[in-house]
Amino acid sequence: MATDKLFDCDIRRIFNAFYLKYGAQYERNKLFSYHLNCYPQCPVVPEEGICRHSAELPFVFGTISDFHSEELFNCTWDNPTRVFSNEIIAHWINIATTGRPLSQWPSYDPSSPRHFHITPDQGFLSEIWNRNCSFFDDIEAEGAREAFENNHYVIKQIPK
Repeated sequence: MATDKLFDCDIRRIFNAFYLKYGAQYERNKLFSYHLNCYPQCPVVPEEGICRHSAELPFVFGTISDFHSEELFNCTWDNPTRVFSNEIIAHWINIATTGRPLSQWPSYDPSSPRHFHITPDQGFLSEIWNRNCSFFDDIEAEGAREAFENNHYVIKQIPK
């Protein structure tokens, strides 16, 4: 639920706001989202099974270290994990040089929201962004009404 609130629903609300403010033509091919599902043979986070925000950084830089650690973990990546890292590096290099990830990564479109699912065991997949954010949208709208003493505040929805 925290992931939905912090990373899925808030990001989708921000992306939708860009569309409302600047228009679809301006924002098309400029917004990209991804979900990382990681549990490599040598875990990035010492606690098993955890894939948190910024967990992609060791894969982006091809290092076996945690972002707040100055020491390498005492382990070695197996070949599939190294290949997984190289695929992530290829996407990030393309973003840095062209402003876009490689072609199979979809740009965000509110009428058909998709994200790129990055997994070490299932490959890289384009998936529908199917989180139900209405609960968090209602909380956000209520908070804005209270903050601005305005009962007319509404989170604008992108027409489908």
